[in-house]
Amino acid sequence: MRPFTTLLTFSSLITLISARYNISIPNARTTPKAVPQRPGFTLTWSDTFSQPGPVSSEWQYDIGTSYPNGPQNWGTGEVQRYTSDKKNVFISANKQLNIIPFRNPRTGEWTSARIETARDGFKCQAGGEMIIEARILLPSGGRQEGVWAAFWAMGRKFRRNGNDGWPMTGEWDIMEAVNGGNTILGTVHCGVYPGGPCDEPNGIGGTTDIARGVFNTYALRIDRTLEDWRKQSLTWSVNGEEYHSVSGYDIGHYKTWANLVYEPFFLLLNVAMGGGFANAWAGRDTPTAETTPGYGMLVDWVAVYNT
Repeated sequence: MRPFTTLLTFSSLITLISARYNISIPNARTTPKAVPQRPGFTLTWSDTFSQPGPVSSEWQYDIGTSYPNGPQNWGTGEVQRYTSDKKNVFISANKQLNIIPFRNPRTGEWTSARIETARDGFKCQAGGEMIIEARILLPSGGRQEGVWAAFWAMGRKFRRNGNDGWPMTGEWDIMEAVNGGNTILGTVHCGVYPGGPCDEPNGIGGTTDIARGVFNTYALRIDRTLEDWRKQSLTWSVNGEEYHSVSGYDIGHYKTWANLVYEPFFLLLNVAMGGGFANAWAGRDTPTAETTPGYGMLVDWVAVYNT
């Protein structure tokens, strides 16, 4: 029997994604794109996903259901298995990263993808600012119970410590969206578990509503321009509109703030299925038997800027 991963050709997968997202996929030659300039900032790093096929060496795949020696189900209860298969993660001809969860109709297993930047030195320097942002489309339609899309960052110390030390090593959730809803979240995780200054496992978060089926720009701005650490801040925005901010005053503990803001980070993009977060928002276990495969996210570009 042919394995499930061979059931879709690349061209048929593109057709499926186009139908799922209710968008046309134009010829790449007619859709030039550029990462925007940010006044007062220098572009430190970006990826415009310009080469169709697998993701570039700028990224590394997370595979399976945990980090080596890490908690199962990635510590969140999510049920999918992450792969590097092109049905789950690929760059389309119109130069967009696709992360797409699928359910094996024979076994019921969900697969999806999670990638991290190989680079783990994204840092806001003392006295400066840093912006991390991405232009992402979250699809509309379908039954999306359990679909959990995220654009986020983790402290380099977590990676260098053998994928250990959370939440003290810091986490910035720049965008999380669950169950196909219009509400997205921006959250920080820090300190100790459970409880601590970030009320783990909840974190300190804010929400705003977005339009699905179109591209939106999700950004986090780290501001260290003031010498007093208590007046420094993290600020979340969508399409330039700020909706959430956390300051050193909110954290109230210098060492925790330093780990959260002064250390280098790496970036992640993923679409999980189910888990405690999605279940809590749905009020029941997810995904369900009615959850529609093929709804994930499209990423146009990712960029980091520094002053």
